Amino acid sequence: IQNMLSIVSMKNIALTQKIEFTSKRTTREKLLAYLSAEAKKSGSGHFCIPFNRQELADYLSVERSAMSAELSKLRDDGVLKFYKNQFELL
Repeated sequence: IQNMLSIVSMKNIALTQKIEFTSKRTTREKLLAYLSAEAKKSGSGHFCIPFNRQELADYLSVERSAMSAELSKLRDDGVLKFYKNQFELL
């Protein structure tokens, strides 16, 4: 029963985080909220995410093309660097 409570607790945390990310208004806000949480989870500004671009867009409930454009803007603004699923918040 302890194991079951642990699993339910972890699922609850994951769903709460997803609601937090997807409740943001803009694609930029959703991306920054998600990437900041991943950086915090990894303990550094450099981290890998478990999604490809389409999976990340689906997870955040945004269009892939809009998300890719926003990632490029964030890179051009000096907010982050990325290569495939590896990110670095600056």
